Order: sequence, then structure tokens, then C-alpha cells
Amino acid sequence: MRSVKSAVFLSLVLAIGCDGTPAPTDGGGGDTDGGVGTDSGMMMMTDSAVPPTGDGNDTFADADPIEVGAADPTMARIGTPGDLDYYSFEGTAGTWIIVSTEANPDDDPMMVDTVVTLYDSSMTMIAENDDSVPRFNTDSELITRLPSDGTYYVLVQEFSSWRAGETPEGQADFNYSLSVAELNLTAAAVTVDGEGGDDVASAQAARLPANTAGTADFGIIIGDFEDATDVDVYSFTIAPGRASARALMMPSGAAGYGSTTAIGRMWITNADGSETIARLAVMESDTLNLTSIWPPLPAGDYNLFVEASGAPGSNGFYVLKGFRFAEDNPPEDTATETANDDPATPQALTVEADPDDATIRRGYILAQLGDGDTDHFSFNAMATEEINVYCGSATAGSGVMGLSAAVLDSTGAMTLRMQNETATATIGIENLAVPAMGTYLVRLTKTGQSPEVTGTWVRCAVVLAPPAAP
Repeated sequence: MRSVKSAVFLSLVLAIGCDGTPAPTDGGGGDTDGGVGTDSGMMMMTDSAVPPTGDGNDTFADADPIEVGAADPTMARIGTPGDLDYYSFEGTAGTWIIVSTEANPDDDPMMVDTVVTLYDSSMTMIAENDDSVPRFNTDSELITRLPSDGTYYVLVQEFSSWRAGETPEGQADFNYSLSVAELNLTAAAVTVDGEGGDDVASAQAARLPANTAGTADFGIIIGDFEDATDVDVYSFTIAPGRASARALMMPSGAAGYGSTTAIGRMWITNADGSETIARLAVMESDTLNLTSIWPPLPAGDYNLFVEASGAPGSNGFYVLKGFRFAEDNPPEDTATETANDDPATPQALTVEADPDDATIRRGYILAQLGDGDTDHFSFNAMATEEINVYCGSATAGSGVMGLSAAVLDSTGAMTLRMQNETATATIGIENLAVPAMGTYLVRLTKTGQSPEVTGTWVRCAVVLAPPAAP
């Protein structure tokens, strides 16, 4: 998908704060940001592939054969508008594979934007991906389990050809590389569901190796559901120096990673399972807001529960990407937590220039919204800026119910705009014109707290930016 302002801003509510630590959804390649590169140790590679040359592979019948696990990726290009590139390989039922492209690591809107589609031997689409999940550029990635023995086909095309209503693009420098490899099930960052019991006593340790850069730990969890009531449990630890944990479900179905079922719920408990800290009812129809559970966590031992959404079907697997982060949004100041109930004594947000775009300023907050609590945060805006506020809570597993965010004038007497978090959407107050240069407030309130979930966190981002081009 082409980069657009609204899509980037919507991800900011889940960004790590503005201290120079890379946001987990925005990073580079390899195994530190959720992308599975050839250097991650997760791909099973061999040395016998010969990349095809030239074009002419525009149909299933003309598909270029490639070898699973070739050491060298297939090099090709979308050389002309509407160009379609088909490849074929032989697969075995039950094999976990990764299909990925590398073409536009810097997310340049003027460069190629790949989409990969996987077909079975009957040329029936079984999986597809536009941008990897989480999205950090326009390169594509699929992690799937092959449903049967036989020939499989991979189609690589430009986003503009795939998306209805777009004008197809293609040119001589629209180069890409394609890799198809087995997932290395023994890699340090891969956890394979051992189908133990459905409780804490049988929890399986999730493998989330530490990133040597210190910013985030990352691993992949793969498994399947035995039946409609199956629950898989994984244990993990938050060590000192780590601030939060995130489990992100990859999309299922033919328009996703190819699974015939989906995760229904995820929840995180303390070590003995007596306290539910976060819980999320997964909704794949909203791939941004409701496929990721992400609580801030103090050092300690925890469990992640993964529950089936229903009957598993013929190929009912799941893929999770797990993270432990060294940073989170700056926490609400506990010394002023009571004082910021009053708009006259708000907590001042630290707003800093975006390191990649000096015309944009950002401020972040990790608030704790207890029962009966109201939080006010202040920031200064210029007359040339528009205010954008993004907040999320229950949509990431918090027990906060009925979260509301409002932008107020400096006194708190006038509400400029207000929005509520819903069951399916985070808060996104966008393109609010500033009446005049000065101080403005963000007010956070809630209507209640889930009686079953103890987490009270709210993450927000305030983005001050020039008006969007018409």
C-alpha cells in the first residue's frame, strides 16, 4: 500500500516515544522489527538455485520454476505497467514457508510496491499479502503452512495493478527480489506450539531472543488449533530494561496468510494466572486496531493465552509475532496524577520535532486512567499547525471502557473536538485547525472499567503538522 499521511498517523498511537528509539512498526529489516529477512536465521536456505532471467512469465502456464530455500533470491522487475510475474515451486503438505519480497526498504512512494499472491496446484488463491505485518515499508511477506503436496504458484505484481481503480505502474527501475524458503523451526526466534494443556501449568516458553541493539526482542509463534475450544498458553518474562510486550496476529484466510481459522481472543495474565492484565477479542476485519495486544508491564513473569475463534477447518494454523520493547510512551507523571484531574493544572507534554520531517512535531503519553480519573495534558501549538490526536486503550487489550479524548482550549472551558474509542476503532482526531497560537489541552476520560481486566493504560500521540495538501 502506498504511504499516506493518515495511515502513518494512525500507527503513531502505538509508537514508542520520541527519545530516538526506533518504533517497532517503523524499523528496518531482519528480526528486530517483525520482518523475517534472509539474515534472521528463520529461513532454511540451500545453495542450488539459479534465478530465472528475462520476462515472459505473465501467466500460470509460463510460470518460472524456482527452488524453495535457494540461497540467492530471484531477481526481477515490474518492467512495464500491468506486468505480472508468475513463479512455481513444489511443496509438501504441512511445510511452513515464508514468501517475501525486498524492493522498497525506504518506503519511497515513487518506487515499486509489491503484492504477492500464493496459489495451489488448481490455481486457486490461498494466501496474499500487500505489506508485511506490522507494516514498515511496502515490501510483502507471507508466513503460511502448505495444505497439500503439489505445485504452488506465486504471483508478484505492482500494487497499482492489484488495487481496483488504480492506474497500473511499471518501469525499468521497479526491481525486486523474491525469496521462498522453509521456516526454520529450530531457529532461536521461532516457537512451535507443542499442543500441551490449556492452562498455566502446561504453558510453553515463548522464544523471544534479545535484540543486540537493545531496542526490542522479537520472535515468531506458530501453532494450530486442535478443535473449536482449543487454548494455547505461552509463558514469557519481562526483565528489567523491558517495558512492554506485544503479540500481533497475522491475518488469516485467502486474503491473509492462508489459515482456515483465526484467533478469537488473546489475553495476558500474571505468572499464576490469577490476574488478567489485558484481554482482546480479535477482529480481523480491522487489521490495524484489533489484532494486537500490547500492555505495559513491570518486570516479572507472565502468560499469553491464545484461543480459537471456532472450528479449525482443513488448515487451521495461526502465526503470531511477539515483541518485548525496551521503551514505551513516556508514562504519566505519578507526582501530578491527581493534580491533572483539573484543567488548570495539566501535565505538560514534551513535544519534539520529528527526526525525519522538521515540519512535524510529536508528543506521546502513557496514561493510567483509574476509576473516576480524568487526565489533562497540555501542549503548545502554532497557528500554522493542525492538531492530530491518536489514542488507544481497549483496542490493545486494556480494561478501560468508554475511553474519550477531547481537545480543549487552554482553560478547558471550550471543547474543540471530541472522539470516543469504540469496540472496533481507536481514537483519531485529525486535521483540527488551530484557532490561534497558544496552549491547548487533551482530556482523557472513561465510562468504566472491565470487572475482569485490571489494565488501565491509555497510549496517546499528539501530532502537530502543517495542513495536508488538498
